[in-house]
Amino acid sequence: MSAKILKTWDEHLQHLRHVLGAFPDCRTGDNTSYSMEDIGLGAFSVFFTQCPSFLAHQKTMQQAKGKRNAQSLFHLQEIPSDNHIRQMLDPVAPEKLFPCYDAVFESLYQAGHLESWRVLQDTLLIALDGTWYYSSQKIHCPNCSCLEHKSGDKTYYHSAVTPVIVAPGHQQAIPLHPQFITPQDGHTKQDCEIAASKRWLEQNATRYLCGPFTLLGDDLYAHQPFCRRTLLHGFHFLFVCKPESHCTLYQWVNLLQPGPDLGSMKLRVKVGSQWHTHTYRWANQVPLAVSMQ
Repeated sequence: MSAKILKTWDEHLQHLRHVLGAFPDCRTGDNTSYSMEDIGLGAFSVFFTQCPSFLAHQKTMQQAKGKRNAQSLFHLQEIPSDNHIRQMLDPVAPEKLFPCYDAVFESLYQAGHLESWRVLQDTLLIALDGTWYYSSQKIHCPNCSCLEHKSGDKTYYHSAVTPVIVAPGHQQAIPLHPQFITPQDGHTKQDCEIAASKRWLEQNATRYLCGPFTLLGDDLYAHQPFCRRTLLHGFHFLFVCKPESHCTLYQWVNLLQPGPDLGSMKLRVKVGSQWHTHTYRWANQVPLAVSMQ
């Protein structure tokens, strides 16, 4: 690593340790051999090394190379066991880690690294999408969502909207605050991806005043209430809309004349051994509500 990269890593590691050190500690006895910083870093290291167990990874390295890199990478002297890490971190609210997202984004922005990510009229692209990160037909909790099958069986799951900054030509994605899809106090209906995305806009729009930003989303987002909310919060948007769910809008687009009002292009894409032709059409200033006479 270059000296500059090492300095940046050390700065972010120090900030991460500070955030982890503020985690609530549920221990009441004398079993405090490991600090919350070391416990949190033990969990983070699993994702950093892409190894299911950092402790096992370090033992393997010790046997193969005669040394470990836990100290040089994370300043860890001793590594907690996997069970101890889970026991200590399971009660901690995920929001406790949100300052780390802000620190990474601010660091990239201040250093000018995000300039090469700007496209579409000099905007940064934020892709919105929901994802499951836990499911079970037996184990569930008050924060679970529930999917009822025709058979009568139920699948309990946890999910979240995970906004990320993306750009053509960049293989990496920059994660932003997630928004968890969980039952909301005072609401009788089950929480959903679009409701969670609305909360994300309310809570984070002012955080990204260094824009402009363009939100990306699938057909779920391409409806008037969410589009208007996006504009009110100062974002542009580029949402997919399918013919079967936006019949009237497609009728309106089909009335446009090719040229300045309606652009189009074709791309040949090779998937495996086969070539596919993708045809794209786009129109600017599409009305959010269409009245066909």
